[in-house]
Amino acid sequence: MANDPSRTEKATPKRREKARKEDMVLRVPDLDATIMLWGNLFLFMGAWGAALTLLGHQVAFYLRKTAEIGYLADGNLSNLAWDLFVILLQVLIPFLGANFLLALTNQLIQHGFKPDFSKLTLKPERLNPASGFKRIISPKSFVDILKSAGKFLIIGAVAYSVLGSRIPLLMLTLKLPLEQSIRLVQSTLFILYRNVMIAMLAMALADFLYQRHLFEKGIRMTKQEVKDEMKDSEGNPEIKRRQRTLQMQGAMRRIITEVPKASVVITNPTHFAVALRYDKDTSAPICVAKGVDHLALKIRERAKQSGVIIVENPPLARALYRTVNLDKPIPGELFQAVAQVLAFVYRLKGAA
Repeated sequence: MANDPSRTEKATPKRREKARKEDMVLRVPDLDATIMLWGNLFLFMGAWGAALTLLGHQVAFYLRKTAEIGYLADGNLSNLAWDLFVILLQVLIPFLGANFLLALTNQLIQHGFKPDFSKLTLKPERLNPASGFKRIISPKSFVDILKSAGKFLIIGAVAYSVLGSRIPLLMLTLKLPLEQSIRLVQSTLFILYRNVMIAMLAMALADFLYQRHLFEKGIRMTKQEVKDEMKDSEGNPEIKRRQRTLQMQGAMRRIITEVPKASVVITNPTHFAVALRYDKDTSAPICVAKGVDHLALKIRERAKQSGVIIVENPPLARALYRTVNLDKPIPGELFQAVAQVLAFVYRLKGAA
């Protein structure tokens, strides 16, 4: 599907969400591993001194306890094992917790928080040995093997560039003072780790760009698929036109039948028109018809034909159009304004 020449359109958000549900997401394990290793480098640089100090205090404390009579008796050897386990936990738990937060943050930044529990369901096709064998001997697997071999050679070359010139010095550490030997080994390990991490980061970024290209190519869509998706999301244009036609016909029928029963039509004067009915059967003025532009024109024409008084009041017409629903009483905050209009209408009728 990725090589289909007809798939020329970029994936839409809906297509991406569908791909995510189908477990088609951009995953670059080398980038994740590199981020974790870089994070651990800074973590060890910042917290290694405190960890060593804590470890030294704990070991000294339990060494003093071993001098106590009966602590290392035959029946109490489990105490030593448990105490050593507690020491390791106290040193490792901060690092393990920091690694968990680092991995979680990396996941949130790359993929966001969208848990999908469908992955926990058992799918029989995943247990099919034939499909598993096909994945093993697929071209993608062959490319992955070549990439792994290339990465191994690059990392080996970087390591040799650091250690090659330092091997004679490292061999002399057996004859150097202990403090000087430790500094030499420490500086060598730091440079080795740093250079290898830089090489891994460069390879991970290159792999990320390549994997993103393949991923985007794999979820491309055809022009027809984009059109079909737009129809599904926005509705079929023919159906929408039919719905608008039916709505217009219904509005015209209401204008013809209900406007003659209205007590007054309040207009903008051209853009809005609202027809209100108020009589002994209603406790408040009722909206029997309303419209904007073309429908407002039809309401005014029907009101003139039926002898319904038209009152121009732009602010009130706009407020009524936006707040009152058909066959519903007007809102309380408009009672006074509408009452003044009706009083004016009744005075006109009385004079007539």
